[in-house]
Amino acid sequence: MHFYICEITDEQGNSIKIALKDKIIGVSSEFINNNIEGNFLGYTKFKNLLYPVLSLPGKNFFILKTFLIYETFGFGVTSIIKKEKINKIKKFSNETLDLFPHLKIFSGYFEYNDEEVFIFNIEKALNELPENFVVKTPIKKKKEKINIVKPNVYIIDNKISILKNDIISIIDTNGFCPFKHDDYDGFVEYKNKIYSVKKTAETPKWIVVAKNTALLCKKIEPEHGEIFDSDNKKILKIKDKTLPVLE
Repeated sequence: MHFYICEITDEQGNSIKIALKDKIIGVSSEFINNNIEGNFLGYTKFKNLLYPVLSLPGKNFFILKTFLIYETFGFGVTSIIKKEKINKIKKFSNETLDLFPHLKIFSGYFEYNDEEVFIFNIEKALNELPENFVVKTPIKKKKEKINIVKPNVYIIDNKISILKNDIISIIDTNGFCPFKHDDYDGFVEYKNKIYSVKKTAETPKWIVVAKNTALLCKKIEPEHGEIFDSDNKKILKIKDKTLPVLE
C-alpha cells in the first residue's frame, strides 16, 4: 500500500511525521483562513472547489503549507516528504488504545528510516464528516473579504528560495552527474540543455531546475513572502528570517 509521508511542524519548531493513504485527488497550496462550522481550520481551494481543512488535533499551532485533497476534505501538513510503498503495518492493541486514547485517530504505524510513523485514519475521518461541506464558491459574509494566500516562492532546504515563476521543473535525481566545478557539485541535462547543479542537502530527493541553474535538494516548501533588493541581490523576507533568492 502506498502512503504519503508528511511532516507537520508547530510554531516552536517541533516536528512530527505522519502517513496519509494514497487516496488523494490532488494537492493544493492555497489556504483560506475562514471560520466555518465544525472542527475545521478553514478552506483549501482545488479546481474551483473549496474543501474544509483538517489536521492533527491538539493545542499546538501547526504551520500548514500543503494540503492533500481527499473526496470531502483537505488535510493540512507542513511538507510532503515522500510517497512510499509500505508492506509491513503494525496495529495498536486494544490495551494500548485504552491507555492512550489519543492514538485512536491513527489506524496503525510503520517503521521508516529507523523512526515510527503513525498512519492517520482517513476512513474514520470520512465517516465522521458531513457530506455537504465541499462548496463551489467561497463563503463570504457581507462586506467581508476572504484572504487567499498564494505562494510566490519555494523554500529549498530552509537555505535558499526560488521565485515560483523562475522554476522550470522539479525532477528526480536519476539524471544528476556529480562533477565539482567552481561553486557547483555537478550538472543535469533537461530538455536538451545542461544546467549546473548546487547541492543543498546531504540526502537529496529532487532536482529543482530553474532558469539559470539547478538545486539538488531534499525539502521543497511553498511560501509567501516579501522580496527586496539588497546590494544588487534579491532577498526574501518571511516572518522573522531572511533568505537569499536564487537568480
